Formats: sequence, structure tokens, C-alpha cells
Amino acid sequence: MTRVRVRRLLLVACAFVAVACDRYGDEARTTVAVPSRDGFESVDVILEPHCGTLDCHGNPARNFRVYGAYGLRANGADVTGIPDTTVLDVDATYDAIVSLDPETLAAVFREHGQKPERFIVVAKARGLEHHTGGTRLPAGSDGDRCLVSWLAGKLDEERCNADVFGPLPLDGGTW
Repeated sequence: MTRVRVRRLLLVACAFVAVACDRYGDEARTTVAVPSRDGFESVDVILEPHCGTLDCHGNPARNFRVYGAYGLRANGADVTGIPDTTVLDVDATYDAIVSLDPETLAAVFREHGQKPERFIVVAKARGLEHHTGGTRLPAGSDGDRCLVSWLAGKLDEERCNADVFGPLPLDGGTW
């Protein structure tokens, strides 16, 4: 067989494999409804100071990443602190949170925020699961109520705006 014929056969074989894989991929995909990106800026304002510093989820080594002025930046040209959090940072944090455990997130959203502690972000923020950062958003706090309201699809801007001091002081620290 000539080289040209071998190349043609390989090309045809690759085309068949690509079509078969694409077709299988469509059948294997599942679509779930998650909370909207609309209004997520208010939730991001809570997540950034509580969770997104360089020593926490503002670090590229973490499996869940929070992007913004306090740590990791979505635009590699930006540095910590300069400029302020950008839309690109907020978009990256939104993508990270909805990608973390989409099935559980979708269940909480579908059930209008019932049992939000099933979602790992809430469980760890409330201190219900081991979290190196400790309890960052205690149950019932303004930050917790902001996050849970977004998960329920009914963003409570008042709770989001009330959490203005950033992270709670750790180990008896003071403001």
C-alpha cells in the first residue's frame, strides 16, 4: 500500500472516531439548572474577603478558586490589589462555584434553598465539614444568608450589603 492510501485510510478512520465520540458525548451530557449569574456580584463581594485571599481560595493550588482583588486574578496581567475586582474575576468565581458540585447545587436551587448545607461551599463556610479556614460564614450570619438566598434563586441584597466587614477575626482576633 502506498503512503497516500495509508494516510487516506487513517484520515477516514479518524473522522469516524471523531463522529462517534461527538455523538456519544451528546448523549452523555446532562443539563442542570443552577442559580443565575445575574446578581452574583453581590455574592462575590461576600466570598472574596471571606474565602478569596491568597492563603485560602485565592490560590491556584485550591480545587475551588475565588478570583478577585484579594488573591487570584482571572486576567494574568492583573495582580493582587490592583485593579479592583473585575467582571472577568466575578465571572471566573461564578464558573468555579457552579462547577464545584453542579448536581448538588442544582438540587438545592430546584428546592428553593432547602437544606443548603448539602452544598459543600455552605457546609465548609458554616464549619459543618472540616475546613482549614474555619467557620467563615456562620449559619444565620448576613454572609450566610446572602449566599443561601442566591442558592435559592431569591437574592437578598440587604443581607449581602449588611456583611460589610469581610472575614471574621480568627482565634479571638479583633478588627
